[in-house]
Amino acid sequence: MSRPLSPQRARRRELRQRKRRELGVQAWRVAICLLLGSGLGWLLLRHGWTMDSIDRIVISGDTGLRAEQVAQAGKLSFPQPLFEVSPAELERQLLRDLPVQAASIERRLHPARLEVHLLRQTPVARATRQQAGLRERGMVDADGRWIPLSANSSMPMPLSAITVHGWRLSQRLAIAKLLEDRNRFQGKLQTITVHPDGGISLRTSNTGRIDLGQDRGRLNEQIDAIVQLRRTLPPDLLKPNQGYLDLTNPDRPELQLPVTTVPASEAPIP
Repeated sequence: MSRPLSPQRARRRELRQRKRRELGVQAWRVAICLLLGSGLGWLLLRHGWTMDSIDRIVISGDTGLRAEQVAQAGKLSFPQPLFEVSPAELERQLLRDLPVQAASIERRLHPARLEVHLLRQTPVARATRQQAGLRERGMVDADGRWIPLSANSSMPMPLSAITVHGWRLSQRLAIAKLLEDRNRFQGKLQTITVHPDGGISLRTSNTGRIDLGQDRGRLNEQIDAIVQLRRTLPPDLLKPNQGYLDLTNPDRPELQLPVTTVPASEAPIP
């Protein structure tokens, strides 16, 4: 048989048990408070800060774009919980799908809204490209980036009369360099053509075709060679539609003149 506890030990045991019960009650209270707080917080984030209409998208910047285009590019639907919109992701989508060169997004709580600041792309040249087997028209900016044409937004006229044929993302930097140096050419640069094999050729207002080939590492040398040759070659050797200048190797430029055939009536009699 177990010996009966002394009054002191029984008292200590009772105090320990009471303390455990109080700690358990407090733990449950904390857990309930946390659950209630989390639930209320979720409800507040989900429904308390909700954009109820497209008017909650506020656009600044002279781009000609509307809130509907921003919502379409960002795949936003209304009512739209504000905190479900990622500003960084929306910025990436706008830069990818709209004719803007910079975008910044801020969330505002009172009232719930998105403040969208956009910087318009300035077109420098007209352009075409092949997309899914179809020929698409657009424009390019000074950085060689494609600017889609949209019936829903107004775009200024390009800064030049140049047309870029066959625009490709892989040749963007080369296109940008040629546009940057367009005023160095003797005669106005008219076209930049990107061929299916990646080669680039040019035409100016007073020369025939100029082939630059595929080596982008020598583009600066090729531009310098065009300027130098235009100064040194006789003018009648560089005429539009009279052959072409091969600058694939700018150290050894080749002038390819068209082959002229002699009419049979003028051929010498053997």
